[in-house]
Order: sequence, then C-alpha cells, then structure tokens
Amino acid sequence: MAGGALNPWAMAGSEGRNMSIDSAPSPTTAVRSTSILIWADYTNPSRSSHARLTRIHAGDVTRGRSDPHREDGMQTRRDWLKQAGAAAAVALAPRGAEAQARKSTLTIALPSTPETIDPHQLRSVLSGSILGLMGEGLLTRDPQTMELKPLLAESWRNVNPTTWEVKLRRGIKFHNGEEFTAESVKFTIERAITSKLNTLAKLTWPPSFGQEVQAVDPHTVRITTRIPDPMVPSRLAAESLNIAPAKGLGDYRERFVTDRFIGTGPYRFVEHVVGDRVVVEANPAYWGPKPPSARIVWQVIPDAATRVAALQRGDIDVMLNLPVPLLSTVETDPGLQVYAELSSLTHGVLLNARESPPLKDRRVRQALNLAVDRQAIIKNLFAGRGQLLNTVTGRNVMNTFDPGPYPYDPGRAKALLAEAGYGNGFDLQLWQSIGRWTLAEEMAQVIAGYWDKVGVRTKIQLLEWAEYNKRSAGSQFRDAFYYAFINGTWDASYTVQRFKPDFATFRYFDASGDLLKAIRDYEQTFDPKRRRELAAQALKGLHEEAVWLFLWQLELLTGMSKKVKAFRIRPDDFIWARDAYVEA
Repeated sequence: MAGGALNPWAMAGSEGRNMSIDSAPSPTTAVRSTSILIWADYTNPSRSSHARLTRIHAGDVTRGRSDPHREDGMQTRRDWLKQAGAAAAVALAPRGAEAQARKSTLTIALPSTPETIDPHQLRSVLSGSILGLMGEGLLTRDPQTMELKPLLAESWRNVNPTTWEVKLRRGIKFHNGEEFTAESVKFTIERAITSKLNTLAKLTWPPSFGQEVQAVDPHTVRITTRIPDPMVPSRLAAESLNIAPAKGLGDYRERFVTDRFIGTGPYRFVEHVVGDRVVVEANPAYWGPKPPSARIVWQVIPDAATRVAALQRGDIDVMLNLPVPLLSTVETDPGLQVYAELSSLTHGVLLNARESPPLKDRRVRQALNLAVDRQAIIKNLFAGRGQLLNTVTGRNVMNTFDPGPYPYDPGRAKALLAEAGYGNGFDLQLWQSIGRWTLAEEMAQVIAGYWDKVGVRTKIQLLEWAEYNKRSAGSQFRDAFYYAFINGTWDASYTVQRFKPDFATFRYFDASGDLLKAIRDYEQTFDPKRRRELAAQALKGLHEEAVWLFLWQLELLTGMSKKVKAFRIRPDDFIWARDAYVEA
C-alpha cells in the first residue's frame, strides 16, 4: 500500500471533525460517532448506541447478536435462481393446495420512505420497485439475464436511425378500467419527458434527443428522435416510463400525483401513508399470470437493527439494506437467510468543477482521488464486501470499461496540490445524506479524514434525504457531495451522458473537445463494436479528468425468512417482488 500503513479509523475519529446538520435528524438516524467506535459498538452490544431501539407494532424490540465477519451459508444469485426454479415447479401444483400453503401478505421493510407514488417522479430504485408492481412499461428486462423483453409492447423495430415503431398488446386495461392504447403511450412519454415536471425519465431519455410520438392507430406507436438513438428500446424498458392512462391522469400532465397510482400491473394501489408504508393488492383483472400474493406491504423502518429484530420476530418477511455489522445475526438465525450480490449502484463523491475554484483544476481532483485509500475503507468499514470503482460506470453494465484505479498515494496528492497552487491546502465542504446509505456518515468521516491528511480541510454537512436529493439533482452543491447512481438503461451511456454541457441535471463537470465528441458519437452509434470503442474512450477520458472521487460498488445484502419464495433482485438492483410469496 503506497504511502505506508495508515490507520484511517484513527484519523477519521479526530475530535476536531467539523460537522454540521442542516435539519434535525429523526430518532432513528444513525449514531454520530467515530468510525472505530461505530465498529466496536456493532460487535459489542453492551457498548452499543443502538441498544435502545424504537417500538414497532407491539412489544419491546431487543437487539440480536452481531458479527461483522462473513460466515458460511451465504447464497449467491446462482443459488437463488435454483430456488426460483423450484418455486416455478411449485406453481404447477393444484391451485387449492397452493392457496392453502401461502400467506396472504408479503411484508418488505424499507430503510427510507418512498419519495413518491407518481409514475414518473421516482428517483430511487426502491420507489421504482414499488411502483413497478403497479405500473408497467412497453418493454422490460429479464430478472436473471437482463435481456430486453416485450411487456405492454408486442414487438418493436428500428425503421431508420431516427424512427422506431412499436406494436402494442391488445385487450389490456388500466386499474380504473380504461383501455391501454397508443394514446396512453403518447401521453406517458410527453408527460415524463417533454413536460415541465422534474422526472427521472429526463435522465433516462434526455429531452435533447427530441422525442416525437405518433399514435399511428390504437395499437401502433411511432417514435421519432432528432438524432440517431440506438438506445430507444432500453429507454422504453426503464421503470421511469411506467405507462399511465391518458384519460385517468389527463389532468396531471403538468403536476405530480400524490394520492393514487393507476397502472396496468399485477398489483393495484391501496394506500400510501407517508413515512410509514405503501400497500398494494393483487389485481384480479391482470392480463398476465395471477399474482402469487394477495397483498404486499412495503413497511418503512429506518433503523437497521430494528428491521433485523422485526425480521427475527416474524413481523416482516424481507428486510432491505442489511448492514455488514448485523449480517451474522441473520446468517445464524435458523429461520432466516441472506441474499448477497454485487450491487450495480456506483458510489462516488461528485466534484463541482463548474463552480468551485480549486475543483476546476484537474490536478486538484486527481489529488483528491490519490489521497483516499479506498481499498482500506472497503476492507475495514464494509468487511471486504465491495469492489473498487475506477470510473463513472459499474463493472456489470453494457459497454463498460475499466481504466484501472487511482493508487493510494498521499505524497503524490500533496505534490499535485502544490503544483496547482494549493500547497497550504484549502477549505472544502463535503455533503452527505442522513440515513440514505448504509454507514453513510461514517463514510463521510473517513473520506474527510483522508483529505485532511493532505491539507484539504473538510467540513461535513449532513442533510435529510428529500432535500439532499433535490439539491443534488438540481446541481446546487458548490463543492463536493456523496451520491450513488443507478443505471436506468443498463448501458454506460446512462452515466456518461451526464457530462455533456447541455445535460439538464447533475451538472458538475462539462466535457469538451475530444472527450465531448466521444460521448456524443457513442450516444448516436448503432454498431456494437464501435460503441464499445467509443465508450472506452469516453470512460478513460472521464477517469483522467477525475470528475468524481471514484469509490466503490458494494454488495447488496438482503435478509429474509426462509419461507419467502421467488423473491429476486435484478442485477440493476430493481426488486423483483411480483413473483414473490410467503409459505404459511
């Protein structure tokens, strides 16, 4: 390890850490302490700041034993696919026996409240997963292979580089009884992309591509783009383009829906209690296979230890975002199981090269990357359950490219800062969301500690998720902020496009020259080989520009009852609960 053996936990726990909180945290917010104390607390319940837990449902919650180290018994996605096959075999059993063998309700615990129930306002994979039970797109991706498949579409074809034609399924109705037609598709694309609403679809399919939708007949749609766009099928499969009823939501073209969800999916909306739960029930008129659960409850339980305790008691069936320090509590419980797989979320600290004078200098951005021992953080904070991220895209998406890591080299970092005129360092604000990501505040403390060591005096600013997400997407953070990105099209272009000067949101670095040309050419090229070459050129350029502090991809850990069957998480982190059920 370059630069000698450095103890990141000692420096991260400095008594002088400068931290502020923009809004008051909830009682379940993670404890604010040094990373080394957090780690000790997780492995010694007698010292734990989490020992006093909140009350959920009935009865006192007590904390189970935990151990941060991995043990045997971990299941991979391959193991889960075998279980899914067994579950499919069960589906062939007589319907009466099956009904008797299943619980009516599947309960899934969430770490944070869904930000919306509007079909196009979602900003997170959690919200997208919930809405994806009620809404559907024209296309979808296979939960195992990520292969594109038709959903509400019957077929699609590329007429020419700027024109696509989609044939729609017939006989499908929305939950309100309205017929699904080409007008619904036209309404959806226009609302999600060309309206004034701030939607995720504008990241998935930027308005600059110029989408014109024509309803050729009730079951045929023609989409014309201003420039060649080989990614149209992938964009149509994105969860941010749930097809909405043109009549049922016609009054909401320019405003968000807050009290209902009308889709075509296997489950229909029952209620959304903000900060507490979202409830859906089986759609008896669903056009596809019968939903296996009568009801699915998405229960918000922010505190991880409380989620584990609820899982052990049987109050919930699945808990998302299982932290490493609580892993063995689930692993060693005979009635529970753990699902683990590398997440597609790409974690990084975005550096505002458009507004911050020091961060406009590439040498400073490179120095910030060289100053952080990311491998040590993965090993010590996440028990080795992650992989280095060396550019802006993950290892598991199409057309990705790995240019290699920035080594841990604090000496070189100091030299670059001196070359850039910051030999005496400078002040920097690092923003982090409260409670959004596992060990989020501890991550911020450790990163700030590393930067302090090379002279970058870092003040941590904490903000509640709703406001944090709004500011980050609106390009309102002046210095640096932590974020983890999904990939809405399962292609490197989804992230690479963010660095174009005309991109609508998350604008913190504007590509130019050869780098910008590579990005634009990549977006418009159909030939697969040439696309890979252009993607590699763009990703290498973004790496050299050090547009982020490139961090990691972490393992996605989920705890659940062994009675839960056919529950999957797609490689893009989308929670595939439409086939899931609980044995009685």
